[in-house]
Amino acid sequence: MIGKIIKLTGGFYYVKEDKVYETRARGLFRHKDEKPVVGDIVDFEVEENMLGYITRVHPRKNMLKRPSVANVDLALVVIPVKSPNPNIFLIDKVLAEYEKEDMKVKILISKIDLDKEYAEELKGTYEKAGYEVYTYSAVTNEGKDELKKLLKGRTTALSGVSAAGKSTLISNILNINLETGDVSSKLNRGKHTTRHVEIFPGENNTFIFDTPGFSNYEVDIEEEDLKYYFREFNKYTCKFNDCHHVNEPGCGVKEALLNKEIEKTRYESYIRLYEELKNRRKY
Repeated sequence: MIGKIIKLTGGFYYVKEDKVYETRARGLFRHKDEKPVVGDIVDFEVEENMLGYITRVHPRKNMLKRPSVANVDLALVVIPVKSPNPNIFLIDKVLAEYEKEDMKVKILISKIDLDKEYAEELKGTYEKAGYEVYTYSAVTNEGKDELKKLLKGRTTALSGVSAAGKSTLISNILNINLETGDVSSKLNRGKHTTRHVEIFPGENNTFIFDTPGFSNYEVDIEEEDLKYYFREFNKYTCKFNDCHHVNEPGCGVKEALLNKEIEKTRYESYIRLYEELKNRRKY
């Protein structure tokens, strides 16, 4: 039988074919250092006790490391305006990793009813960086129609910190009821509500991955390659071909920064991440 993994929890893979089957992965995957993930198309067989076993993972169109999902049409990075406050460096790390994976990515500014002015500022920052940006409020439904058009007919993975509004978004767009979290007042970051990755289906061949939020993110990039994954840097020419946009003379990116063609927050994220990757390799 052939099906699609729609949920992974407690070591069990839930595979949808004509109905949903509870399955486990055969031991052969451990020997091959391969692990099925949500979104995979798989071969599986069902035994008399109705427990299924996955025997093969079909070739993937793509795969995200975090959230760990496969065969995605779109990664939608959800950035809350407030509650919790956005971690710009964390967002830019995620975007760099998605650029490296050549993933189609767009940005959603959520909870815009909490601070319209800052929502517009964030929108402008990432539009200047070359991203298509949507805005949304689950309270007022502002932006809901545009968001539904974006998600229609696509398999979309939501990515972002806890309490960014991912589960609420799915509930509103697909008209289902998911448990949602709140924000720790002490730490100003979301309490985890979504504890596993799961695909929720909607109308018109629309699928949305709900994924656990994160408070840190490790990228798999060499520091000398990082400049290629800040997409707004690529249109500028430097004096030296091997310019890393840090201390080199004749740097077109730093000149663009002075001319306010590149956002300061994005460049600061780049430098911080560049140093982080450089130090990681050193140690």
